Amino acid sequence: MASLVIDGVAMPEPKQGGLSISKEKIWSKNTGRGADGTMNGDVIARKFTLKIEWPILTDAQAETVDMAIDPAYIKVKFKAPGTGKTVEKTMYAGTPTYPVYSYASGMPRYVGVGVTLIEK
Repeated sequence: MASLVIDGVAMPEPKQGGLSISKEKIWSKNTGRGADGTMNGDVIARKFTLKIEWPILTDAQAETVDMAIDPAYIKVKFKAPGTGKTVEKTMYAGTPTYPVYSYASGMPRYVGVGVTLIEK
């Protein structure tokens, strides 16, 4: 399996060290510090955030990524940290970046394309 699959489409492999997975704690509405400075509140959910950066991408690969993350919500498959099991989560994409390397014929187009995916 590819490292990332979005809505059934395998994405180009992220660069070495270019996939960072975090599990964000979502705290209850009443969370905060009390008068004595201690933290009060409850964790009501844990949501995944994926920060992705790709190495050199061709126009076709950049288009694959762009089309995959365009819908409001997407189904993303990846391996969960700790278990190594493949999970599928409904996510949305932040604003992608497409650093242009070169428009010269035969040269790589984009280096360091990146996006953050956040679980719904």
